[in-house]
Amino acid sequence: MGRQGGRGAEALWAVLLVAGIVLPYAQAVPWLADHGPDFGLLLDELFVNRISSFFGWDVIVSVVVLVVLVTVVDTELRRGQRVLVVCGSLLGASVGLPLYLLLRQRNLRTGRQGAGRGAVAETGARPREMP
Repeated sequence: MGRQGGRGAEALWAVLLVAGIVLPYAQAVPWLADHGPDFGLLLDELFVNRISSFFGWDVIVSVVVLVVLVTVVDTELRRGQRVLVVCGSLLGASVGLPLYLLLRQRNLRTGRQGAGRGAVAETGARPREMP
């Protein structure tokens, strides 16, 4: 899948986005139905042992990295798309990451980019660098 991977790449990211919504929420919705929005219990069960703690921290760090990537580093997305990815990331990395990749691939395919590398000649804008 190169920069111009086209609709095939978009379809792949869309399928992974659906899986990233359906599979985790198939577990979360019944838990919420049983326990309600009990954040304390959620954290207790998430960090109940070392392996579940590994997965919990892995997701938390992945979401933080994705939010920083989308809001600070990568300027390929337009502002509204960035907001959408950040909101999706708050639902989980399995939602935010494929959503980001889908939107980015769509922008590359159609030539519609944010204030980043694709807009340099037009606006003089430069991609933001990490602080």
